[in-house]
Amino acid sequence: MRDEEYLALMAQEERVEEVTAEFARGWWKALMANACALLDDGAILAAHGTAGRAQALLVLAMEELAKARWLYEAAEHEWSRPLGLHGLPPSASGTVLLPSELSTRRLPHLQKLQAAEQFTSGLGGFWDASRREDYYFPADLVTFEEAARRRNADKQAGFYVDRLGDAVLTPLAISSEGIDPFIRQAAQSIEMHLIEDHTRQQDALVDDAIDSSQDLHWKVLPYAHPELFADFADRAGGAPRPVAEAEDE
Repeated sequence: MRDEEYLALMAQEERVEEVTAEFARGWWKALMANACALLDDGAILAAHGTAGRAQALLVLAMEELAKARWLYEAAEHEWSRPLGLHGLPPSASGTVLLPSELSTRRLPHLQKLQAAEQFTSGLGGFWDASRREDYYFPADLVTFEEAARRRNADKQAGFYVDRLGDAVLTPLAISSEGIDPFIRQAAQSIEMHLIEDHTRQQDALVDDAIDSSQDLHWKVLPYAHPELFADFADRAGGAPRPVAEAEDE
């Protein structure tokens, strides 16, 4: 490759990409829908005793959540403009400048998982006002590097057979210990972001401008709060339970 070709390629990589607010919204919904679907698939596999594959899919769900968060932070202002929030009159959305994390197709998995672990660390502060600082001021991304490495290793272990010295490591031998708490944690992390999007829009002056994602919240709710959902199902006269739970009986 000639020097001028290399410089042109580098300039292209560094160029800030723009998308319409509508495109960004559809992209965000696709990311969140896929995160919910990966969570559901992982829970089904866990219920069938396939913990290795389950944990791998849950890690992938968290990676999709991280991408959705990056996009949300870049686009939420433009999405909010037609709603007339914070005393501002409704106005048309402009273009969205994509963050660097979403401008390349070769983003390292560890960076996505670090962002996901950082976001999940705010769960306590999201629900408990006395810990609200944990939610609004999370620890630096570097703090979650080791956790991200463990998650990435869990993902690889759930898909592939590997050899470590004289030991053969297979996904089929992974224990189910810890998989249920991981399902709940992943579900609550996805739910936390969906609630953020809902509360952002709740004071809209223009009702028609609200773009709800409540359908996704309903999909994740049984995994995020299984006891509360079961109680709701009983009081509602037998609302459907998650497929994973129903097939496990």
